[in-house]
Amino acid sequence: MRLLKGKIFYGWWIVLATNVICLLGFGTWLYSFGVFFKPMMTEFGWTRAMTAGAASLRSVEGGVAGPVVGWAVDRYGGRVVIIVGAIISGLGFVMMTFVNSLLGFYIAYGVIVSIGMSAMLYLPAFTVIAYWFKRRLSLALSVLAVGAGLGGLICAPASAVLIRYVGWRVAFLVIGVTIWVVVIPLALVVRNRPEEKGLRIDGDPPAKEDQVAAGDRSGAAAVAGPETVRDFTIKEAMQSRAFWLLALTFFLQSVAYNVVIVHSIPAMTDAGISPGTAAFSFGLMTLVSVAGRMTFGTLGDFVDKRYLFMVTYCIMGLGVLVLMEATTMPLIYLFVALFGIGFGGTVPLMPAIRAEYFGRSAFGKVQGFMNPVVMLAGATGPFAAGYFFDRTGSYHTSFLLAGLVVFGAAVTVFFARPSRLPAR
Repeated sequence: MRLLKGKIFYGWWIVLATNVICLLGFGTWLYSFGVFFKPMMTEFGWTRAMTAGAASLRSVEGGVAGPVVGWAVDRYGGRVVIIVGAIISGLGFVMMTFVNSLLGFYIAYGVIVSIGMSAMLYLPAFTVIAYWFKRRLSLALSVLAVGAGLGGLICAPASAVLIRYVGWRVAFLVIGVTIWVVVIPLALVVRNRPEEKGLRIDGDPPAKEDQVAAGDRSGAAAVAGPETVRDFTIKEAMQSRAFWLLALTFFLQSVAYNVVIVHSIPAMTDAGISPGTAAFSFGLMTLVSVAGRMTFGTLGDFVDKRYLFMVTYCIMGLGVLVLMEATTMPLIYLFVALFGIGFGGTVPLMPAIRAEYFGRSAFGKVQGFMNPVVMLAGATGPFAAGYFFDRTGSYHTSFLLAGLVVFGAAVTVFFARPSRLPAR
């Protein structure tokens, strides 16, 4: 971490604050869903497809809200958007306490909580950090991504304990109040750009500005960096081949990811593993993902990100295929290691490659407008996996298709080379 006059560069405090926010948000909203899956299904008599429908609706909402959130972050800044998201998502979790129907579940969890989380988590965090870091952007994003990984380790087992002793309704209430108490104060740490604190990107000293003003072209290039060379508008980005190839790649990745996130805990309990052990194994997977996030995030500053994606997708696909046959703890742990490292490595690489290809001025919009393509995977994957289980009584077909799809992402990302900046 870069020191300024003996102090830590303020950008790293923003990374730390958003790290904790993502720990709590992803840990409760995303990684704990599988823990609540069977208790709610059992109480209401829902099928797996019906229960997984909330996760599918969650992805639909994320795709619809993405462009709006991206615009809001670029217009009003990350701090305001995160606070609004925390208020809305906390309210949605509290509303889950009173759910008595499938429609109520879909509205509270699939819509209200998801709207809040879309505004609270990665989209504003990635955008703000992209304004604070350039040379070490991949490292900063990988550090940010650690929080979500730890969230699965902490929140999924904690949710299982709460459900066991106080029931799933009170567990949702505790989560909602915790989000209000923790996230809103942390959001106050966020500043949208270094200039608000009298700083410069990466913590560069003001002396570099003098070099630029004096006509030092090499200094100007060092300060301006990629955002001057490659600075797309959202219209230009969406007209490029790279935008749609990346969107297709992330769509294929998201199919496998969402199937595993929603159905891995139910699949483990179907194999005779206790709910507590299944939740712990899932949490362990997110902990292992931290190694992938840090390793591939750091390498992203030095190695072509397309090749790193290809490696992570192959590891991730192998993990899904292992889960397909996992009926014993040794196989579960193998799945945990492979899938955790694989999907963990993709987390910091996704925003880093967007920033590298399209620049920073429309970074939030680029993320937001790519979301509707990716959301189709989250909308269809979990529901389809639940449907196949309801028809066959097994996840074998679902996990096989998910594994093959993520191998397809390793192919498409190879062709996603950066596009030339259009002449203006």
